[in-house]
Amino acid sequence: EKEFGMSKGTKREHVDAEENDPWLYAKDGMGKEEITALRAETWRAMEDAYRQGKARSIAVSNFTIQHLELLKKSAKLWPPAVNQVECHPYYPQNELLEYCKREGIVVQAYASLGGQDGTKAKWKVLGGKLIESEPVLAVSKHLSNSQRTVSAAQVLLRWALQRNCAIVPKTSSPARMKENANVFGFVLTDEEMIDISKLANDLEGKKGRLCWRTEPLRLLEFE
Repeated sequence: EKEFGMSKGTKREHVDAEENDPWLYAKDGMGKEEITALRAETWRAMEDAYRQGKARSIAVSNFTIQHLELLKKSAKLWPPAVNQVECHPYYPQNELLEYCKREGIVVQAYASLGGQDGTKAKWKVLGGKLIESEPVLAVSKHLSNSQRTVSAAQVLLRWALQRNCAIVPKTSSPARMKENANVFGFVLTDEEMIDISKLANDLEGKKGRLCWRTEPLRLLEFE
């Protein structure tokens, strides 16, 4: 048993994939109506898998509010268990988090530390890397003492958790894995949460977005 989720299909990633792959929800060259229909068809296949006991839950990834609203119109099983999206202080997704909370959808945040797609030029526009930003470092310094060191990465992960996001930090380092898991022995104050959240104040729209920036399907949101 496992969780099934919709995945993007691109020429680059799925060049060898079967044409009738039931888990794709978007392909290069498709328009709004075609993609909306494909998402609905894919979700029906996932609903069938759930009913047949092949999956414990079904979910989506990178869905905006508009994506979810369109899917909701044709879905028989609702809500998706999870919506996995990019989410961090530069790209907080506030409206999406509120929507998912109302609908009973768990938000799983990836790139909580800023992701790996940022270029030097992009970081310069944003004011620097997240783990080097002033409010994050200030909280790290405030929480660290002779008995415990709280890293900037741990501060960012804790910020996400206190916004009720599940987190999936990526690392191949055993030491970092242990560090990333050790985020339950401290709490950020409301003031600290607000200070970190202010990093997005001067970023309009999707300027703070760091992932999928070169992905052909990144703008298929029809907003």
